[in-house]
Amino acid sequence: MTQIPLLLSIAAALALTSCQSVQNKHAACADMPPYMGSAAFERMKSLVGKWTGESPEMGRMNTEFRLIAGDSVIEERFAEGTPMEMLSTYHDVNGKLTMTHYCMLRNQPRMKLVKSTADSLTFDLAPTPGLNVQKDMHMHGATYTFIDANHFKLEGVSWKDGKAAPCGPPVIFTRK
Repeated sequence: MTQIPLLLSIAAALALTSCQSVQNKHAACADMPPYMGSAAFERMKSLVGKWTGESPEMGRMNTEFRLIAGDSVIEERFAEGTPMEMLSTYHDVNGKLTMTHYCMLRNQPRMKLVKSTADSLTFDLAPTPGLNVQKDMHMHGATYTFIDANHFKLEGVSWKDGKAAPCGPPVIFTRK
């Protein structure tokens, strides 16, 4: 009979200890310097927040950008909660901004930044394991044009049967 209270006491002590060690890990993270990415990453970071746009083909579209992984990755959730939901992540590799697009077409094209201007970032397909560009329909590129702090334009490039395919007109998004 005395073993049960003893076991409960040990379990409670372990739980409190583990909670304390989790708090210490968070404190250690707080001591890390803020992440500073490439100029293109920092530009893309200006999109953090919720956005809405209108497409003649797809209707109203919502997207959200947020920082994750110690602020070293930008996550974009497009059309969350719908059958069109997609996820893109942006992060630096050797100081160069890259993108992985988790597409509703059930593939994950990787893209690299190929052009950066004062007001735009252009991505194009990078080698992607498992993606046959001659056969698989996929997102092949994208250009983000920064109009002002509350508006950006997205132009996508689709690919089908080894060549560019219609992706719809550019969409202007407005910050919510």
